[in-house]
Amino acid sequence: MEIKSKFLCSKGVALAFAMLLGGSPGVLLYANDSVEESLMVAQTGRAIKGLVTDANGEPLIGCNVVVVGSNAGVITDIDGRFALNVPADAKQIKVSYIGYVDQVVNLNDRSDFKVVLKEDNNALDEVVVVGYGTQKKATLTGAVEQVSSKVLESRAITNVGAALQGATPGLVVTRSSSRPGNEGLNFQIRGATSVNGGSPLIIIDGVPALNASAFQNLNSDDVESISVLKDGSASIYGAKAANGVILVTTKKGKGKTTVDYNFNMRFTTNGIMAFSPSMQEYATMWIEANKEQKVKNWWNWSSEENMLMMQQGIEGIYHTNAKDWGYDIFIGNANRLEEMFARRYSYQHNLSLSGATEKTDYRISLAYADNQANLATAYDGQKQLNLRLNYGIRLTDWFKLETSANMIKTNTEMPSAGLDKTMYGNEPPFFPAKNPYGQWYANFGGVGDRQPVAATTDGGRDERMSLISRVDVKALVDIWKGISFEGMASFQNEEYRRDRYVNEVQTYDWYGNPATKLVNNTQQSLIYLTDVLNLKDIHNPAYLMQANNRQYQYYSALLKYKHTFAQVHNVEAMLGINAEKWMSKNMTTAREKMEDAGVYDLNLAYGAQGNAGGKSQNGSYSYIMRLNYNYAEKYLVEFIGRRDGNSKFAKGHKFKNFVSASAGWVFTEEQFLKPITPVVNFGKLRFSYGNSGNDAGLGDFDYVTLVTQGTTAFGGTNPKLQVNSGLGNNGLVSLDRTWERVEQKNLGIDLHFLNSRLTTSFDYFIKDNIGMLSNVIFPGVLGGNAPKTNSGHLNVKGWEFTIGWRDQIKDFSYYANFNIGDTKSMLKELQGADTYGAGVNRTVNGYPLNSFFLYRTDGFFKDQAEVDRYYALYGGGQSTSMGSVGKGTDNELRPGDTKRLDMNGDYKITDVGSKDSDLQFMGDANPHFVYGMTVGGSWKGIDFSAMFQGVAKQYIMRNDWMAYPFRTLFTNQNPTFLGQTWTEDNPNAKYPRMTNSTQRAEWNYQNNDFMLQNSRYIRLKTLIVGYTLPQIWTRKVKLEKVRVYFSGNDLWEATSIRDGFDPEMGSASNTSGYPFARTWSFGLNVTL
Repeated sequence: MEIKSKFLCSKGVALAFAMLLGGSPGVLLYANDSVEESLMVAQTGRAIKGLVTDANGEPLIGCNVVVVGSNAGVITDIDGRFALNVPADAKQIKVSYIGYVDQVVNLNDRSDFKVVLKEDNNALDEVVVVGYGTQKKATLTGAVEQVSSKVLESRAITNVGAALQGATPGLVVTRSSSRPGNEGLNFQIRGATSVNGGSPLIIIDGVPALNASAFQNLNSDDVESISVLKDGSASIYGAKAANGVILVTTKKGKGKTTVDYNFNMRFTTNGIMAFSPSMQEYATMWIEANKEQKVKNWWNWSSEENMLMMQQGIEGIYHTNAKDWGYDIFIGNANRLEEMFARRYSYQHNLSLSGATEKTDYRISLAYADNQANLATAYDGQKQLNLRLNYGIRLTDWFKLETSANMIKTNTEMPSAGLDKTMYGNEPPFFPAKNPYGQWYANFGGVGDRQPVAATTDGGRDERMSLISRVDVKALVDIWKGISFEGMASFQNEEYRRDRYVNEVQTYDWYGNPATKLVNNTQQSLIYLTDVLNLKDIHNPAYLMQANNRQYQYYSALLKYKHTFAQVHNVEAMLGINAEKWMSKNMTTAREKMEDAGVYDLNLAYGAQGNAGGKSQNGSYSYIMRLNYNYAEKYLVEFIGRRDGNSKFAKGHKFKNFVSASAGWVFTEEQFLKPITPVVNFGKLRFSYGNSGNDAGLGDFDYVTLVTQGTTAFGGTNPKLQVNSGLGNNGLVSLDRTWERVEQKNLGIDLHFLNSRLTTSFDYFIKDNIGMLSNVIFPGVLGGNAPKTNSGHLNVKGWEFTIGWRDQIKDFSYYANFNIGDTKSMLKELQGADTYGAGVNRTVNGYPLNSFFLYRTDGFFKDQAEVDRYYALYGGGQSTSMGSVGKGTDNELRPGDTKRLDMNGDYKITDVGSKDSDLQFMGDANPHFVYGMTVGGSWKGIDFSAMFQGVAKQYIMRNDWMAYPFRTLFTNQNPTFLGQTWTEDNPNAKYPRMTNSTQRAEWNYQNNDFMLQNSRYIRLKTLIVGYTLPQIWTRKVKLEKVRVYFSGNDLWEATSIRDGFDPEMGSASNTSGYPFARTWSFGLNVTL
């Protein structure tokens, strides 16, 4: 008797083929839903049975269970069970399943088995999406990282861009807020590329995204993977790839028809709250600041007696000498930030239907989310609707058509005022929101224009609607023996509408009398676009309406070839062309003095009015080439070429070539290194060189001279230079400028240990923007603005490192991953960037971008004698920075004030920098050593994961009103300095003596070395704990999968920031009152 059998199975589908060959007696092999009917019947042997599951305890359907050394076998049924008669002399069975590691089980004398299969996490077999195609990771020669859908799912964040924070090395994602729709996300791949800015090119399903919103507002449940091209591999996208490329691939239907539903309910709480003083702390700062001061300054508080009452926490009517305040004002303990921010709720629904047959695949998804920020006084958030259809049909054996339709609609709403400096920096802490009559209380009595609670509640609304639609059509033709053709067309459109209503809000003093000034009036309110109305004083109510339309068309045709010669020579080639066209139209109009604050119609306004708008368009045309060759997946080479043309440049300079070459060596495939493969099972060296372009900072027709009419042809205010009327140009133009050209070199190594359980990689890279666009300095007599030319040079160097471990111990599987990277920039050449001032300087030749030049200090003056000696040396009128604290003035220095050092020995304390200046380089404001760490695991249906993200070094110098004590008098004060400033009893304090002389406070604090902070931090970005119910339960109610989970975002952080602000807020202070939110989410996943 001879038995030959073949088993074919895939995840979720049980499929067995049996062939009966030979004579009699025969053996029958078959499988169906019944274990009893799934037996291999034989003449002799014994019966065994068992259950096969994954690490979560989920039954695996259709697994092969074969007797080792025999063709006898069976497949598991719908419950993951099997039953099998084995020969008497059988010793082992082998269990195998696609996507899992084969497992051999010793029989011994047992008859009942439970087999837990490990997922096959061999990253070498992973297919990575690259430009215009895919490549096997083992043969990849470029620096490409791929983020799987599992990472996005684990973040439980609706903004896809925010979900990438800390997910992969080299991609730095920063944000300025956690407000939905107003996160202020910024993306950088391997540091800055140009002083002109620029961001990574976003490609979604092979086509550039219409704008950042089309990427960030994607439904994360629709995303299959995200690839980040970081080195010369980005050259395949040529002129727009200098800042790197982010490739997004959306999900397509596969397998049997499946319905997935996901719901989560979230609530947000306040994260780090900026410190706002109590009335006692506020008064203590004033009292401390006036000690030993030549001229006491109590501002409008009139007297020390008032401050002493306030220091004791006495609430009531205070008499002042401020006429504007109405003399008498009520003061009480209030905490404005706690009053304005509270717990808020959000939710999200995701529903999808997907599946595939032999000829079609389909996936349709619908998602709706309402995401609220934690503002308590009014709605501040974003409502989002996503709809996507991906459909493919194979019309013949050689022709397939793929189509996709996508719609994203967002409605972002917020108060039109009150979320700026008036919320935190502009308001002391002791004014209740309302007076005893229930009216909005006018802070500072009659002045009454500082009231963020009133402004956010009744001051109007800012409503923004965006509707993005996209349709893709793609044809795939198999021509002949590895030759194929792909043709694609994409059409994208955005309709944007903004309506901003600004209402004046009447406030009242403590006795119910109307305040003379109104919240949201004149320069504080208005509609920000004063250039539209060309007025400085706008009378409320006011209304701004803005409408934009943006369109994008994309066409491509690619011819591909793939073949293996003699089983070891693997060749892939691609030739193609693509064309793009961008069109945009915008219109803005504003009217003021509406008749009714509740009726907003442009026709009802009787005050000033203004309009603005425009239309622009540009196009590009490109030729693309790529050639890949590898010998036995051991020696790897890749060549990329692209020629781009763009309408932004003058005739004769519209086209430019971009190239890339890379090579790899899988050294563990060498025979002489085979002895090490049990430990180092994979090792690859990579090198790449490439160049790409950047057109950031250029307009559509900057090479065209525009003629304008005005009263001045050459500028200036001297009447002799003015003409009554005339024509002038908009500035000089350059006809020979072209794209910035960024060259990149990358050297990397990938190592896998212990059968790829331990993986690691390291990359070192250099970027040079040699033709960076910079403004040329011409004599002013030429008139107009100088054009930008390709004359700058920026150098960036950096490195990246990743390490990961993944394993399984019986039912428990776990993983841990860590990534870190750093970049350092150096501005080699830029016209006009040779000098610098005190503080942060964006561009200085010979230094990194955003460099700090600060005064070095030597502590604080110990006594008056030391102060006098300092004035004798440096106070002779020559020190440009000492004029505001000159000897004999009210602001002269005292014991406890800062002692700045004369670094160049010229007996001056200078505030203009040069190579021999007193100002010293002390680092830069760029993030360094950016890292992410993920740990997770699963056990019998329970899963957990935690993701940490942080920055090890980033210097900031706080600015604005709350940067240090008494930066201004009329604002709030930062209480974190209390107890840390110099006094006679505390001469070794961290900070100098407190003073309410704003000139002396500036000398003591601003731009001094000790005020530089390292805003390093580590933050728990995501924590998820989930439980998947056993299928033996869920299938009884016709459900394939049910999972419940908890997810939290930004739940914890540790930071070195010492003045009370969130480390991700940057250097701002008076506008940083809006706290980042902590998000707590509970969700349900159901699969039918």
